[in-house]
Amino acid sequence: MEPGIVVKKNKVLEVIYFIAESIPTLLVSAGLLGIGYWGATTEWTFKFPGIAESDGKSQEESKEADTSLWKVEGGLDKSNPYEKAILTAPSKEVLDLSELDFLTIESQALIQTISGTGYIEFDSLRKGSISSKAPGVVSRILKKQGDKVLKGEIIALIDSPDVGKAKTDFMQSLVLKDNRKKSMERGQLAAAVIPERQIRELEMVFREIEIKLLADLQALINFGFTIETGDYKNLSDVDVFKKICEIGIPEPVIKEHKGSLSANLLPLKAPFDGQIISVIKGLGENVGPTDAQCILADASKLVLIFNLPLEAVQLVKVGQDFRFKAELVEDQIITGKIDWVSPELDDKTHTVKVRASFANPDGKVRPNTFGKGDIQVGKQAKAIIVPDSCIQYMSNKPFVFVRLDDLSFQAKAVELGIRNGDKIQITKGLLAGEKVVFTGANMLRAELLTKLEVQ
Repeated sequence: MEPGIVVKKNKVLEVIYFIAESIPTLLVSAGLLGIGYWGATTEWTFKFPGIAESDGKSQEESKEADTSLWKVEGGLDKSNPYEKAILTAPSKEVLDLSELDFLTIESQALIQTISGTGYIEFDSLRKGSISSKAPGVVSRILKKQGDKVLKGEIIALIDSPDVGKAKTDFMQSLVLKDNRKKSMERGQLAAAVIPERQIRELEMVFREIEIKLLADLQALINFGFTIETGDYKNLSDVDVFKKICEIGIPEPVIKEHKGSLSANLLPLKAPFDGQIISVIKGLGENVGPTDAQCILADASKLVLIFNLPLEAVQLVKVGQDFRFKAELVEDQIITGKIDWVSPELDDKTHTVKVRASFANPDGKVRPNTFGKGDIQVGKQAKAIIVPDSCIQYMSNKPFVFVRLDDLSFQAKAVELGIRNGDKIQITKGLLAGEKVVFTGANMLRAELLTKLEVQ
């Protein structure tokens, strides 16, 4: 074979191989170009057979939903542009797409309330620091923290020298009175032989000891003892002293000491029913009129304090009902009546304190907790009340949309009354039985404005 022929044959084969290797690349490029052309012409959407007609209908329905198809009649008075304006939907389908909700007006009781925050505390008459009426030392503690006590029960015994002196002074006066009385009576019997001046002196001495006895008796009463002087008649001096030492002391303590009871003991009594929430002074510690031994409180009746702004408190009066929900107290609404409105404004918070008392028999509500509540400041037996979303405004004048028939709605001017949360009273403009729009009313207002501007 000639060399020239071999070389030519090799070049032909190289061309064939090149074309064969390029075919896949050309096919892929052609496919991408085809997909790009299809996307440009179809806006990248693929429709199955029969879908084109459905899409056409959807577009047609969308056009029907255009609010420009709503019609308006009336409402051309410039002084009150919405008065008696009537909006009419072109069809039921358009109305359904507008997603309006309606409310049938009914007369109902209207309760006007004022809302505010508050806190709960002990009644000042049912909580106190229990102190000794005489300086001394805690000799015995009969009630501990957490114990419930009744009025008059003894909480502790105080060893007070002042009390011991008052008891011995009283005993001395008792004995002297008896002796002076006998001397006076003997003198009166011997009036025939005794000078009148001496008899008068005996009477004066008896009166003086009577006065001293009353003073000594008053001293014991000031310490909280209850004493009847007649209980000490015809008793020996020893029995008198023993009886005075046992005044106000519990029977178990008396039996425990077996006649050796100190005259210095002063019982510390509960002034009201309650629970000991804190013991301040222990055994052997000094107490006195200014040093409390314990804290006693009654949580069966508590006090609620509202802090209300000045403009709101103008409507609050004593005797009005309230409802209050305390924090951390589940499933319990506190109710009661207002019993005091403060005459002063707090210079720091610029609020007025309003107080109410309520019963707490089960003890679930704890003092020093906070919460929110309402005070009922007014009530009407029959009133027209609508949600706040029903009310629309134009030129700062309120109105509502009233449904006239299946497709028509009239804008009616109304006068507003008491607002209570998200509800508001209509005092004029609506009647019971009428239907008003409360969802979608803002859409109707926008449509009304558009139509009035066009006209």
